[in-house]
Amino acid sequence: MPLIIDPNIIYLVLLLGLWLGVTAAYTPGTGALEAASIGVTLFSIWQLSLLPVNWWALIVLILGVVGFLVMPFINRRLLLLATVGLVLQAVGSFFLLDKNPVSPLVIGVTILVALIYHQFALRPALERARALPVSDEDEGLLGARGRVLTPLTPLGTVHVRGESWTARSERPADKGDDVIVVERAGLILTVEPVKYKRGRHPHA
Repeated sequence: MPLIIDPNIIYLVLLLGLWLGVTAAYTPGTGALEAASIGVTLFSIWQLSLLPVNWWALIVLILGVVGFLVMPFINRRLLLLATVGLVLQAVGSFFLLDKNPVSPLVIGVTILVALIYHQFALRPALERARALPVSDEDEGLLGARGRVLTPLTPLGTVHVRGESWTARSERPADKGDDVIVVERAGLILTVEPVKYKRGRHPHA
């Protein structure tokens, strides 16, 4: 597959991959968004590897994007701290490439789009999900056992009763660990690793 010549396009593809991953965290589904995020992100990183890229700047950029979009999802009180992520995104973007750097205009527009997307798409979606009433079927999830698909640190995904869910845990859990559902808030499950449940044996 040929190299994408314009670094601005590579940069935009990278952000698309990262934002797909963050969107997947806010909206549980079949795993299609997660797969698309991994594919697009890896493709963009491969394209960047063919250019004189500053890898430290790439890491800072990724941490900035993910931190800004995910921190409020984990805890609303982190919203102000999450704005630091925008600064990291800008710094990483400016220093990403030594030659043919990303256009400052493109960087500015993407930061503005990140703010708008988070404020008017992701946050409202999360609030609507948290406001959903709990049905009898949902109540059946409480106490159900599942398995960790992606590490809970504290946010990740779990497989419970045939479905993939976004989940969080106060205690870290690795891929493959068994967990128990202790709470549901909209589209997010709160779980606890089975290894910390001493003397209790909930049924799936």
